[in-house]
Amino acid sequence: MKKIKVIVSGGGTGGHYTPALSFIKYLDKKYDLEVLYFVTKGRIEQKKLKKDFPKAKMEVVNLTGLKRPLYKLQNIKIILLALKETFRIKKIIKKFNPDFGFLTGGYVVGPVGKALSQLKIPFYLHEQNSIMGITNKLLSKKAKKVFTSFEMSPFIKTGNPVRIPEKEVKRSVLKNYNLDPSKKTLLIMAGSLGSEQIDDIMYNVYKKNNDINFIHITKNKNKFKEFKNVKTYEYLDNIYEIMSICDGGIFRGGATTIAEILFYELKCAIIPWSNASENHQFKNALKLKEMGLAEVFDEKNIDYNKLQNFIEKIEIKNTDFIWNIKEDESIKNIVKNIDEF
Repeated sequence: MKKIKVIVSGGGTGGHYTPALSFIKYLDKKYDLEVLYFVTKGRIEQKKLKKDFPKAKMEVVNLTGLKRPLYKLQNIKIILLALKETFRIKKIIKKFNPDFGFLTGGYVVGPVGKALSQLKIPFYLHEQNSIMGITNKLLSKKAKKVFTSFEMSPFIKTGNPVRIPEKEVKRSVLKNYNLDPSKKTLLIMAGSLGSEQIDDIMYNVYKKNNDINFIHITKNKNKFKEFKNVKTYEYLDNIYEIMSICDGGIFRGGATTIAEILFYELKCAIIPWSNASENHQFKNALKLKEMGLAEVFDEKNIDYNKLQNFIEKIEIKNTDFIWNIKEDESIKNIVKNIDEF
């Protein structure tokens, strides 16, 4: 089995972390893989990597993102810290001696990409959103190739890697959550950061829908205790299993969520986060609406009648997920475009 050494970085949110994790898990099945992952201090990838991919080596990047608006004086200090981190990261990468790097966005990849470029080590970027982030935009000039989830000339559209169950998932798995598999089942997620606004919106929705199963990922579990048909969790490791057999859901507009909705063909209401950089969540959601899979709602001015009508129109799929039939083509598209293989 061919040995491959890869530098990986991407995180801050699940939207950046999931594609990176999917990538290294796929490679691990094909190669004798050694991974050095640069993580954001205190964020999702640092918390989850050791459990999700135990064999990866981890280095923490001590950096924060640029403040908006970009002309804020405190950004000077952040830029100076990034330069200092680049120098430190460069020494670590040189010692690791990788074949290439794979970066999936978030401010953490800035000094990592800069270090790789200075060492003349090829690296590849993956952009999940319909609008390229600032860090990826800067690094795209130095990257060997740039992969995108959406059409974005002159880059290579590969799609966005998603989480897929590694075995068949029966709809009857809903019984494990004390839910009736014969009833309509909707998944509610507000991204890895959670959202009190989504929680407030859903509280009003739940009052009118006691005949529907809801699985709600939230940090405010106690808010929904009165609703017996609503099962709340702060986090589910196997959330993609629920996505594979549920009938639809209510989500934010992050790129990885959009990709998973497409992959699992879910009918969804999208409530984009209004503070997302360059309003990218709204633009992501519009792409999904154009495909007929979603309705888009304004979190600051929810039309509850429209939302209720949309929920009522979602049909029960009542199907199992057959894992060996449906594969994630985006990973294959990325790997076949990496020259080092």
